Amino acid sequence: MNEVGIDIEEVNRFKRLLIIKPELVKKIFTQYEWEDASQKNTAQSLAGIWCAKEAVVKALSALNLDIAITDVFIGHQKNGVPIVLKINNVNIDSQKIKLSISHTKVNAIAIAIFEKDI
Repeated sequence: MNEVGIDIEEVNRFKRLLIIKPELVKKIFTQYEWEDASQKNTAQSLAGIWCAKEAVVKALSALNLDIAITDVFIGHQKNGVPIVLKINNVNIDSQKIKLSISHTKVNAIAIAIFEKDI
């Protein structure tokens, strides 16, 4: 059985945070995530990455693990497909987590599917 997590955020929330609390934004994303987002539409990209992190935490919540958003590291394959690079303090094969991120000018959304062993 698979576990699913999904999250949606308003891009404007991240636009405001980048203006009002840029240091907070830098703390909740890894250097890699920050650099990746900065090369694109920063607010849209950060919103998408945030949604992916939140979706991963939700998908793994059935395992009763204590995972913080900042424990989840999101990256991208060369073809742009989002992946979970690692999750701190958790012994899970991150390749068993499939991600999809999408965004518009208004919203970002991500879904994570954790393929549990049967």
